[in-house]
Amino acid sequence: MLSNRRAIRPLRFLVLLISLCFCFWVSGFPRTYDDDELPLSQRRPTPGVLEPEQIIVSVKTTTPNAWSELPPLLVLTDSAYHDSLLLMGDLRLNVGPFTVEDVLDRYTDSFVQDNPDMERYRATLEFADSSVSFAELTERDPRKEKEVLAKLDKYKMLRWVERTWLLRPERPWYVLTEPNVHLVRPNLLSWLGTYDPDGYHFFATPSAPEAAHTIVLSRGVMKAIMVDRPDLIPYYDNNIRGHKNAFEVLATVLLSTLNVTATMVWPEISHYSPATAPYGPGLWCDHVITMSNMPTDLMNELWRFEHERRNWPNEDALCFADLWFRFMQPENLDPRDDWDNLSSGTGYEQWNILFDRKHEHHSEKSSGRAKPGEASWEACRDSCSENDFCVQWSYSSVPMPNDNENGDTRCHLSRSMKFGQHVAPQLVDRFGEKATLAWKSGWEKERFQSWARQQRCKEQQN
Repeated sequence: MLSNRRAIRPLRFLVLLISLCFCFWVSGFPRTYDDDELPLSQRRPTPGVLEPEQIIVSVKTTTPNAWSELPPLLVLTDSAYHDSLLLMGDLRLNVGPFTVEDVLDRYTDSFVQDNPDMERYRATLEFADSSVSFAELTERDPRKEKEVLAKLDKYKMLRWVERTWLLRPERPWYVLTEPNVHLVRPNLLSWLGTYDPDGYHFFATPSAPEAAHTIVLSRGVMKAIMVDRPDLIPYYDNNIRGHKNAFEVLATVLLSTLNVTATMVWPEISHYSPATAPYGPGLWCDHVITMSNMPTDLMNELWRFEHERRNWPNEDALCFADLWFRFMQPENLDPRDDWDNLSSGTGYEQWNILFDRKHEHHSEKSSGRAKPGEASWEACRDSCSENDFCVQWSYSSVPMPNDNENGDTRCHLSRSMKFGQHVAPQLVDRFGEKATLAWKSGWEKERFQSWARQQRCKEQQN
């Protein structure tokens, strides 16, 4: 009997030891939480139910571009959203059954005639009266054309807001955007459903060169400037000229009047397209609300992708991971001549990999820095391949800026993957001398793909 008890004790100890080990093993599991497991203070807001007509989308165009920009937009906008869509420009005209409003027609004749910034608007009215082709309005120099439009946009801004409210008053939300911006409507409806439309909300795209702005204003803001202060917009007419751009005009008015500043929503609302988004850990599971600067063919492909997803058994919110698997994974990403994959692009410096400097004695691997790859595109490719963080490189025939401590280099490495675009060789002025700038780009597709397959977004379909 005593011998049996002695035999049981080691067995009990063994069972206890196994139980403790199991507990420690389980406690080391990565844990994900459903919202209903979290305390109320930590749960994500439950989206309200928003119908399409509760969000007014107001699109700004110009007279010379209206017939080229708007038809693709209208075709690729589901008919369910047509009643909540407004088109704004600088001359009243029709595009099929849709009307483009002239948001500048409330300025007085004397204001239009005496203001040098309104030269384009005066010319537009004259061309309309004389039946001259509006194509002749456009400046031949693209830079000068941008300057002309930027000046006029400052005077459009507040009148654009005003006309949008007058045509569709008392709606919960107002989105001011441009024809080359694609709105992912289900995500937009879901996101805005988490906010009170009667509060003061002013959402915007983070500023970026060459970027189209998207602005979201709540009913609370619109009523405060349109109903509670009916003389506000005319009051600011004579204070517009000194502002840098249209966005600054609106931001100044909302700050001085309501003490409201813009909330920059990134990356959900951004200036990226599927070809320019910096795919990687910085934005992977984030939802996509806008895609900007979209050529028509790419906008069409995104529209088709959204419609394909509707037939998926468990359609979830479109996120950046979905875009990578749809648009980049199928691409042949062997090195490309005359291609810039934006490894050194302005606005992407946070993903640019720094090079190891000679006087630093720590290794590249320990610092995350890469060895220089200036000698040739092959050296640049090898530098990327040997750096654990690098997923793409580009090589420029002349040193180009990186917007960080690397300074000007020929080799540019990045921790995010971007597709970029074809860029033909061109003459550039570098430090007073003319030089031919040509690009070659490459990607570490297998490295990135291996990382991507290990990621698990809660709502990801791939």
